[in-house]
Amino acid sequence: MKPIDYRNATFAQVRATISGQREAVWQAWCQHGPCTTEDLAARAGISILNVRPRTTELVEMGFVLLVPGPAPRGGVYRAATPTEAADQFHRRQVAALNPQTELSLT
Repeated sequence: MKPIDYRNATFAQVRATISGQREAVWQAWCQHGPCTTEDLAARAGISILNVRPRTTELVEMGFVLLVPGPAPRGGVYRAATPTEAADQFHRRQVAALNPQTELSLT
């Protein structure tokens, strides 16, 4: 996945990158989540070898969220609502526009 330049991207541009296998996995999260990646693969009939990396991408983009709380190995995920996805985008954009500087500990 090509890194997203949140400083110059729009939410619509980021959403447009969800296509192909990524779109199929995102639609599966919308329909079958919340669950583990293993459960999603079984429920949606998509190979776990496609589900896991696409889920990681979707989490990084803010379209899939890790469900808080105790979870089985690997965690439980769900599709973000449109509002949550937009909020995640805006948080990433603010962080990209206002990077924190690291302080030396020595």
